[in-house]
Amino acid sequence: MSPADMVEIIVYDAPAARRGDCGCGCDHHHSHEPGQAHGHGTLHHDSFEKISMEIQTRALAMTLEGEFPGKVRVEYINVMQDPRGPTLPQTRLLGSLTYPPPLVYLNGKGRFAGALPVDRIREEVQALLAGKTA
Repeated sequence: MSPADMVEIIVYDAPAARRGDCGCGCDHHHSHEPGQAHGHGTLHHDSFEKISMEIQTRALAMTLEGEFPGKVRVEYINVMQDPRGPTLPQTRLLGSLTYPPPLVYLNGKGRFAGALPVDRIREEVQALLAGKTA
């Protein structure tokens, strides 16, 4: 496969659906107190927890632009507020509660749900730009 010229990342979010969870995608938020380990060795009271997904997405965009100048486009869509929201399949998917928000798509393919894993996204972008993955 030839290398990609550009990688498009879209973060679909439904903040109202995420209230009350830890934001990590661990699905252990129903009976734990803030700051309590969730069985995967992570405490959930760090400063990133309180930062909106929109701001986290902007930070991701800046990070990736620094590493891959001019080769990555990152967009944040709050499906509850964006005019495109009602027609997006991601809105129905988030509404079904099958996957926790956010949904992270790379080049039109769903790759992550429930968190914004910067290191893993960076690895996938690098692979896409090198032509190593579909």
